[in-house]
Amino acid sequence: MKYSSIQSGFTAIFAGTFLISPGAYADSAMSNLASIEQVGNDYQASISQSGDGNLAYIRQVADDATIDELSGGSGIAEIIQIGSRHYTEISDFGNENDITVQQWQSDSNALISLYGNNNQVNIDQNGIAQDFIASVDGNNNGLMATQFGDYNSAVVGIDGSQNQVGVTQWGDSNSSAIQINGDLNSVTVLQDGNALNFSLGINGNNRNIAVTQNGN
Repeated sequence: MKYSSIQSGFTAIFAGTFLISPGAYADSAMSNLASIEQVGNDYQASISQSGDGNLAYIRQVADDATIDELSGGSGIAEIIQIGSRHYTEISDFGNENDITVQQWQSDSNALISLYGNNNQVNIDQNGIAQDFIASVDGNNNGLMATQFGDYNSAVVGIDGSQNQVGVTQWGDSNSSAIQINGDLNSVTVLQDGNALNFSLGINGNNRNIAVTQNGN
């Protein structure tokens, strides 16, 4: 995949989050909805919701599945939502992927799409109206994002293998956007304050980047 196509794809994914979520909330104002679809073998999925108006979707399909023969695949996906009006969607088209999402207060969104094997994604959002979007296409990638405070957003895209990305945001109204096209890259971002913005694009291999921003 070319670097420019990743960037344009992120724009479409990010815009789609805000087009989907409000309507979904309106349909489930006083109830929680959950849906799990699994094809293949040895998949594990867990959904736990506490509060009102939460939505959760998990879909796991082996990457070698076809219409005539659905076989193979394994992985773990877990969603824990405590509070109100959270929206989470996980699509896992691979093997041995491990995904965990936790959202605590209210009105947070998490959209995760995986195409590949042995990827690990761990999201923990604590606050109001946090947004996280990830699209991973490759193998053996690791992604960690922790957002505290309110109105923070993070968008991460990986097209490659053996990349490691960590995003931690404290405070309110911080935003991070990371796009990687390559292998064996490491990116760590810490934003501690309010209204901080960070954007990074990597097109290559074996890069090691650490960014820390403080203040308002």
